[in-house]
Amino acid sequence: MTTVAQQTIELLRNAAVDTLFCLPGVQNDNFFDALVDATDIRPIMARHEQGTAYMALGASQATGKPTACAVVPGPGLLNAGAGLTSAYWAGGRVIALSGAVQHSSRGRAAGVLHDLPDQTAVLRQLTKSTEYISDGETATAALQRVLDDVFVGAPRPVGLEVPADRWLATVTGELKEPSSERPAPDSAQIAKLADLVAKAKRPLIVVGGGAQDAAPSIRTLVDTLRCPVFTRRQGHGVVDCRHPLWCPLPVGREFWRDADLVIAIGTRLEFPSRWGTDDDQTIVSVNIDDHDLDLFGLGTIGIHADAQMTVEALLAELSPTSDRYDFSGDVAAKMADFDAATEHLVPQREHMAAIRAALPDDGVLVEDVTQMGFAAHILFEHRHPRSFLSTGAAGTLGACVPHAIGAQVALRGRNVLGVVGDGGFMFSATELATAVQHDIPVTILLYEDGAFGNVKRIQTETFGADRTIASTLQNPDFVKFGESFGVHTQGVDTAAGVEAALVEAFGHDGPSLVVCQIGAVPNPWPFLVQGRVRGQR
Repeated sequence: MTTVAQQTIELLRNAAVDTLFCLPGVQNDNFFDALVDATDIRPIMARHEQGTAYMALGASQATGKPTACAVVPGPGLLNAGAGLTSAYWAGGRVIALSGAVQHSSRGRAAGVLHDLPDQTAVLRQLTKSTEYISDGETATAALQRVLDDVFVGAPRPVGLEVPADRWLATVTGELKEPSSERPAPDSAQIAKLADLVAKAKRPLIVVGGGAQDAAPSIRTLVDTLRCPVFTRRQGHGVVDCRHPLWCPLPVGREFWRDADLVIAIGTRLEFPSRWGTDDDQTIVSVNIDDHDLDLFGLGTIGIHADAQMTVEALLAELSPTSDRYDFSGDVAAKMADFDAATEHLVPQREHMAAIRAALPDDGVLVEDVTQMGFAAHILFEHRHPRSFLSTGAAGTLGACVPHAIGAQVALRGRNVLGVVGDGGFMFSATELATAVQHDIPVTILLYEDGAFGNVKRIQTETFGADRTIASTLQNPDFVKFGESFGVHTQGVDTAAGVEAALVEAFGHDGPSLVVCQIGAVPNPWPFLVQGRVRGQR
């Protein structure tokens, strides 16, 4: 006889999940009792439910594989909600396991412990699908749907609710291997795209987070077309920034002005949608999520398919040719203009160079919503896929510490660096205890400017220096704070100090914290959010 609790553990095994980021509680006691016997699944206990979801997100983004978190219902799920919405928008294949009140109390709003009037409705807003276990007879089918959904389609969380009185229910079926189905491109669409490529004089490639697992093929496509390629946030690292045809977002906008063919791979095209288009430009969107094919009404030709399969099929259709125009010289010229235009971003440039010099080639940078994180979008040298982790469109302030911890757990033997400001750090700083308790050698770089820096700068620029409000911070001594957890902690105040401290931190066996005092920095946003350069559409 197998119980729901035991089969839920089998679900995790079938998804190749070997770590469960969790916070136990009374509604899940029978599940955790079964987990005691599952010695192949390591529980990592966070200090706040938000940490469980952020850690699962980091682990999934770093590997592209499913991960899992577990929390109690009601406040536990709500606390984890910010992490789950981050995973929804940032490509996390997370199995979100939530307990539930007793089945007989569901939907009654009876006010039992950890009750929500409609918890399922909440979970549905944070996941691409969710399942509720109402009895043992239907449990296996529901668990199978969770297993399949976490692998299939867009990388997003999948929810599972189990009432406190259903963990020990006997199941009547067996789980099968998860589905691995991926949408394949239509041969006619590939032929049409190949024809468009053959006729294009000024092609341009745009890469997003949905292209992370297609990196080698995309690099081959760039080399074949000899055209510019740019990335935005989730797509960083798919093409090495040292490639002569790669350029950052603002330079990509310059090529957008005249591009007659845009091939957008795994991106919603949110930022480029602001640049405009016209009848002289054809946009082809390749996306595993059909919802995102023409999300902003640009008139794109949509190919609902897996990025890797599509690019490989396109390469097979393209005729070898040596007479394509090589845009590398054009990219170099526009990059020189960009470097001149951003020359005043001195602090950000110095610190990005320091981080790059210290971080090993295969190291991973995890950004928070912070000044140096913004700068990393356009000034950091991204070299490998899945080496820049972000909460994406969620833009979740304070995710960094557990986000980086989760990535470090998944990437044993590699260095993970979280970059966070003092405002965001205090959202989840207590997860340093988790890193110490579980001996996770993550490194956190904390920039302290005594403010919610972005908010304060906007207030100052918009309303005046005497009109700032609720944006100045009173901080603890962060060096003593880190040391109090038993974390290897250093304080610095220069970019050179950051580089030296990071080199030492990466050589340390356990978790490390580097605290850098920094003043206000120049505004990078004029280079990130830019307006129309062509057409009316």
